[in-house]
Amino acid sequence: MLDERLLLCAAPALLAACSSGELAGTEPSEQLASAVAQTASLVPTSDVALDKIWGGGGTAPIFRLVDDGTSFAASDGGGTFARSAPGAATASLTLGYAGAPAGGARQVVVNVQAWAINGGAGTVRVHLYDGDTLLGSGPARALSASQQNLSETFGGLAVANGDRLRTELVFQNTAGTGSLVSSIVWIDVTTPDDDGGGSPPDEEPVVSDKLVPRNGAWWGAYNSSRNYGWDWGLAIKDFEAKAGRKLDIVYRYHDWGTTDNGVFPDRFETAQMNEGTIVHLSWESRRYSAGQNVTWTEIANGSQDAVIRAAAERAKNAPGKFMIAFDHEMDNTDVHSADGPDADYVAAYRRIVDMFRAAGATNVVWVWTPMGWSGTRARLPALYPGDSYVDWIGYDPYNFYECNGSGWKDPATTFGGHYDWMHAPAQMAWHGEKPYILSEFSSHEDPADPNRKGQWMRGIVDALKRYPDIKAVQFYNSNVTHRSPCKLAVDSSSQSVAGYAAAGSDPYVNQPHY
Repeated sequence: MLDERLLLCAAPALLAACSSGELAGTEPSEQLASAVAQTASLVPTSDVALDKIWGGGGTAPIFRLVDDGTSFAASDGGGTFARSAPGAATASLTLGYAGAPAGGARQVVVNVQAWAINGGAGTVRVHLYDGDTLLGSGPARALSASQQNLSETFGGLAVANGDRLRTELVFQNTAGTGSLVSSIVWIDVTTPDDDGGGSPPDEEPVVSDKLVPRNGAWWGAYNSSRNYGWDWGLAIKDFEAKAGRKLDIVYRYHDWGTTDNGVFPDRFETAQMNEGTIVHLSWESRRYSAGQNVTWTEIANGSQDAVIRAAAERAKNAPGKFMIAFDHEMDNTDVHSADGPDADYVAAYRRIVDMFRAAGATNVVWVWTPMGWSGTRARLPALYPGDSYVDWIGYDPYNFYECNGSGWKDPATTFGGHYDWMHAPAQMAWHGEKPYILSEFSSHEDPADPNRKGQWMRGIVDALKRYPDIKAVQFYNSNVTHRSPCKLAVDSSSQSVAGYAAAGSDPYVNQPHY
C-alpha cells in the first residue's frame, strides 16, 4: 500500500532532522487576515509563507506553510507553528501542502503535537479543507502543559487534487495569560489507488454506530400534529413539502405510561424509521392527559420499573436505531421543580438506561438535553449522568427577541454561547467529547422587519460550520412555549419558510445516511 507522508517541521530542536532549503517570498501585506475575520468565515487563508520551515524527506522544500497573519509574533521566525494571543483569545493557522500524492485523497490523517505554555489553557481543533470547502472537523482537544500527540482521521473523501488540501488549526486560549503552541504537524494521505479503488479497511463510516454523521450535520424538525388530526406522519410530510426536502431527523415528545402517548415507537415513528428517517424521542416524566408529574425519585427508587420495562421491550423490536432523551430541559424549574433533587435525576436516568440495556434494547442512542441557559449552567455537572450513559449532548437555544424581552441574536450568537461554555476546559473535565444536537431551535419574528427572520434562517448553516461538534439541528415548528406564545414556528411567515428552505439545500446539511 502506498503511504505518502507529508511532513512539516518547525521547532528549532527538530530542524536538524529535516532537509535544508529555505522557503522564500511573501504575499502582499494587504492579504493578511485578522483573527476575527478568520474565525467568522472559517475559510482557509494563504497570507504569509513563513521562512525557516523545511520539508521532510531529504528534498528541497516542497510544502508550503501559511499563516493567517495574527497567530504568529514577528519574533517567532517559524519557531512555533501557532500561538494564540495572551488572554482569552482565538487564533487560527492554516497549513497548505504542495507535492501531495497524485490521484487525490481518499483518507487523510492529521497528526499534531500541541501544548500550553506560560499558563495558557484551552483547546485546539483541526479542520480539513479541499481548497475553500470544509471537509470535516475534529473535536476540540483540551491542552495542558505537557506535550500531547493528537491525531484526527478524515475518511471517505473524494479529493481530486491533493495539492488543494489545507489543514487549519484553531486555538482557543481561555486563560488570562500564556499561549497555545504546536511544534510539528504532518498528514498521512491514502490515495484512491492504495486499495484498488475500494475503501481502506479502517475508514470511518459515513454514519457512526451512535447515528453521528461523519461530516456536516443532520437537518431535522419537530412539527406539531395538532392541525393534522394528530397524524404525526402527515405533519412531517407537510413540513417536508415546505422545506423542499426530506428531513434527516424528526423529533417527538412522549409522556410516561404504557398507553396512549406513552407508547413508543408508535406506528408513525416505525414508518419513519422504515423510510430511513432518524427518530429522536423526548421521553417526559409526566402524564399529559392527567396533568401529573412522575417524580425522578419515584423512577430512581424502582416504583416505575414496569413502565420502563415495557418501553424497553418495545424499543428493542423497533426496525432500527433511534434516539431517546429522558426529561429534556431537566434544569427547567417551571416543569421539574417538584421532581426531586438533581442526584435523583441522575439515578433515574441511569436506571432507565441500565434497564434498556439489560432488556437487549441496545439500538437506543441516549441524549442528554439541558436548556442551554446561562442561569442554570451551574447545576449541569450535578445533572450529568456520566459519559457511559450519554451518547449525544443536546440543548435548546432560541432567538426569542422581544418575545422574552431580549435583544436580537444572529444564529451563531443564539447557540454559540452555551457551546463555547461546554467546550471550555473546566467543563470538558466533567463531560467527554460528544456530538451535539440542537434539540429545539428557532427564532422569533421581528415585527419591524418582516424579512429579518428569513435572513436569520439563511445564515444558519454558515454559523453551524463554526461549531462543528453540532451534528444535528431540530427546528421547533410551533409557536407554543411554557410561558407565552411566540412566533417561533418556521412557517410563521413566507420569508421564514423561504430562508429555511434555502439553508436546507446546503451540502453541509445534506449528508448520506449509509
